[in-house]
Amino acid sequence: MSSGNDATNATNNTPSQATKDRVRDEVHRLAESMRDASIVDLLNEEPHRQARLAVDAAGIHADFTRQRLPLPALDALLALARAVGLEAQRDAMFDGESINFTERRPAWHVALRRPADAGGGGSAAAEVTRTFERMFDFADAVRDGRWRGAGGERIESVVHVGIGGSHLGPQLACEALAHEGGRLEMRFLSNVDPDSFARATAGLEPRTTLAIVASKSWHTTETARNAQALRHWFAHAGIEAQALQRHFVAVTSNVEAAAGFGLATDALFPMWDWVGGRYSMWSAIGLPIVLAIGRQQFSAMLGGAHAMDRHFREAPLERNAPVLMALVSLWNRLVLDGGTEVVVPYSDALRSLVAYLQQLQMESNGKRIGRDGRPVPWQTVPAVWGSTGTDAQHSFFQALHQGTSVHPVDFIVVVPRAGDDEHRGRALLANALAQVEALACGRQADDADPTLARHRSTPGNRPSSVLLLDRLDARSFGALIALYEHKTAALGWLWEIDSFDQWGVELGKVLAADIEPMLAEDRTEPDAGAIQHEPGASPPAHATVQPLIRRIRTALADRAARRGVPPAA
Repeated sequence: MSSGNDATNATNNTPSQATKDRVRDEVHRLAESMRDASIVDLLNEEPHRQARLAVDAAGIHADFTRQRLPLPALDALLALARAVGLEAQRDAMFDGESINFTERRPAWHVALRRPADAGGGGSAAAEVTRTFERMFDFADAVRDGRWRGAGGERIESVVHVGIGGSHLGPQLACEALAHEGGRLEMRFLSNVDPDSFARATAGLEPRTTLAIVASKSWHTTETARNAQALRHWFAHAGIEAQALQRHFVAVTSNVEAAAGFGLATDALFPMWDWVGGRYSMWSAIGLPIVLAIGRQQFSAMLGGAHAMDRHFREAPLERNAPVLMALVSLWNRLVLDGGTEVVVPYSDALRSLVAYLQQLQMESNGKRIGRDGRPVPWQTVPAVWGSTGTDAQHSFFQALHQGTSVHPVDFIVVVPRAGDDEHRGRALLANALAQVEALACGRQADDADPTLARHRSTPGNRPSSVLLLDRLDARSFGALIALYEHKTAALGWLWEIDSFDQWGVELGKVLAADIEPMLAEDRTEPDAGAIQHEPGASPPAHATVQPLIRRIRTALADRAARRGVPPAA
């Protein structure tokens, strides 16, 4: 791993700013002139389109042929990738250099997937290996019944407490690979809403439940309060003090605080500052995944991600699936008006993928300041949304086909497992392929009534990509997630922003800590004119939300008053 002084090493050998500007200007010129390119015409008139825009990577077939991307524009985009030094920055990431340039530290999640016998990585690699072995041994003990609750009962359920990257990846993986799982019931608790806690613990027996608290700092508000709520939940069942150590484990870098919570040191698993939260399911944050599917399947997941890592690092840009995916996304941001990307997995096991990708892509690339410290003069991340097929066909697909804005779609299609006598999996595949064709080709209705014909017609020329998996197993799942990780990083380098920080998340946390005491029932009521102030004077604290604070406090006071009044006869 390199020092923070290496933050700019990856760009030392890139072309001059003038060269980058010239190449980027050419991409923008082509986008303006080709924005209305016909997908059908491109498929018919570009004989090399399939060879250029479909690629196999780590067991995934990625097909970008139905994008509004002419091959001359693809060549210009590839030139841009080289002009911004994408290959050098990619290599710097794999080498552990400080590519997170605002925080001066590595984003070295790929090191977690590298086989232990691959060599390199120094002390960090050795620590990763030790941590994995501890995770595997602990998971084996829980799964086979050697690790038991304080009363000697076998652990039957797991509640994982975390938020953001500490929650979205593990939940997605446990759902996606549930068919590979064992006997443990997995629950996830992220939101500080008391209703979320009630749902996460409903029907569970504290004496047979294990809680995992995942918090890097041990001070994340939502996680800290949910952990305290779980502690009280266990206490109500008579599980307190030393007994809690059989029911709580933690993933954190703040070992002292976790020990102060009452956890045993052998139940603490480390986090490292060179792994970002949204890239952390491969680390000890993945402990619930190991508990759910076991060490062999977790290792297979790492292996699939590593296979995609190797493809990303070794394949030429022209045949590099994450790079092509990023170039398509950049192009669509230039030529389409919708400002979004839609993800539709035709697999219910991937029902949490969209939420995961929202954090991965929008937290990573939702930035407006470039490497040079100035606002970038181009659009960056689109909003990511979607749902599973075929459900999505009966909700928002109407807008995709006939709406006034164009939203590109990623279709994730999985060849179904055998043993389906009703052929539902085949029907699912047919629906996915039908939507791909319908979006590209549209339909010109031929009703006798021309007005009705216009209503029934769909314009087509709506772009989509297809990611085809032969099966959904631990290996292909790992490759799929790594594909999107590398697409996200490549886009950040193309846009010249930092994909590995998240400063925009901080402000809301600070304000919430200040506002919460103002909502307390025993606090003096803010003056009705609190938001009024003299012209030129500084407004009072939180002036923009003072009316809402007053209204909420009134509702709380009314509720308290009702609690003190006997019910009507």
